Amino acid sequence: MLPVQDYISHFIKMWEASSDELPHFQKAYTKEEKLKHQENFDAFQGKLKDLQNVRNVQRLKKDPAKSFFPVFKNFLQNVFDFEAGHLEIILSEDFKGVSKDFFYKARAFGPELKPENIYQGMRNVWIMNGLQLMVQVPIKITPSVFAYSMIYPYSDNFLDDPEIEHSEKLQFSERFNKRLNGHKLPAINFTEEQLFRLIAMFEDEFPRESFPNVYESLYAIQQGQTNSLKMNRQNGISDAEICSICFEKGGASVLADGYLVAGKLTREQEQALFGYGVYLQLLDDIQDVKEDSLAFTHTMFSCLPEAELGKFVNKTIHFGRAALKEMECFDTPNMNDFLGLMNRSIETMIIESVGLNHSWFDKAYLKEIEQFSPLHFSYVRKKRKQSKSQRFTMFQKYFNTNVQEVEIS
Repeated sequence: MLPVQDYISHFIKMWEASSDELPHFQKAYTKEEKLKHQENFDAFQGKLKDLQNVRNVQRLKKDPAKSFFPVFKNFLQNVFDFEAGHLEIILSEDFKGVSKDFFYKARAFGPELKPENIYQGMRNVWIMNGLQLMVQVPIKITPSVFAYSMIYPYSDNFLDDPEIEHSEKLQFSERFNKRLNGHKLPAINFTEEQLFRLIAMFEDEFPRESFPNVYESLYAIQQGQTNSLKMNRQNGISDAEICSICFEKGGASVLADGYLVAGKLTREQEQALFGYGVYLQLLDDIQDVKEDSLAFTHTMFSCLPEAELGKFVNKTIHFGRAALKEMECFDTPNMNDFLGLMNRSIETMIIESVGLNHSWFDKAYLKEIEQFSPLHFSYVRKKRKQSKSQRFTMFQKYFNTNVQEVEIS
């Protein structure tokens, strides 16, 4: 058995020891710098429209500088100030083809899925691609990378659907857990049929007898998801239980990512990946505070009073920096660049989430944290109104029906 409870206890202690004071950031942005970044953002959106216009395809092929990746590099550099070492990782040749490969595989596997469902899985692909880099295996869509990333659009959406009865969700979790443990069950609905096909992909790549911890990690994430159902019920769940469930669900998810990439991990690597997953879960809770509150979902963040929300954000950043420090146990070339990229990306999303959920924070904290955003919070909110998710919009534009016609490299 994987020592999941030990990892939960370890990171709860790290959380409790984390400061709730405003963290130190490398750069604060002036009003003029923010306006310049916003101009660059608007220019990037204009260039994306060119990439989406079929009539421009031949012209774009003749001018590689205007194809997607050079434009995207400019965006990351001139809007969000990613460093050269970060860009080398994001835009390496290894990473360029995997997103498109996943998209077409996902569309073939689940033609009923909407683009936003596939994007949901794509976010996990990017995490697993990063882990492939860390454990120094080829960066590609393996059967297990594909299968685990596709589980999210099916299982998570089923468990999160407010229209489905709690008892039905428990039955689903029980049957899914049995299948993860190797029991051959007949599928009773379409969701189960798809999920059981995905589990078979794990079994083909990682035989159960040779890779037992792969399946222990899958059981751990399923157990975490099942326990998280308690957070959707008004049953007097304690703050300590909420914290434990939050850490279990997030940590187990990335631990499973690691096992499905590497097959085998050391105890130190297990713990580091678990902490990375906890950090990503805290990010999700900050991003989803409005939705969680309206749905009466208990998270560590959604139940806090306004005066405490800023302290929670500060604490999350301090915790994340300490948790990512443990990732140094992976002996990877350019590990500092990789960890810097991870930290920069997550902290950017945390600060953006504060700006998007501004009505939940007191004005003093908003003014304090906005200094470290490359964009004005009002601009971020305006862009979000134009599109529910700017990242998803980029995904749609990149993978529109004409993508095969566009030269992107």
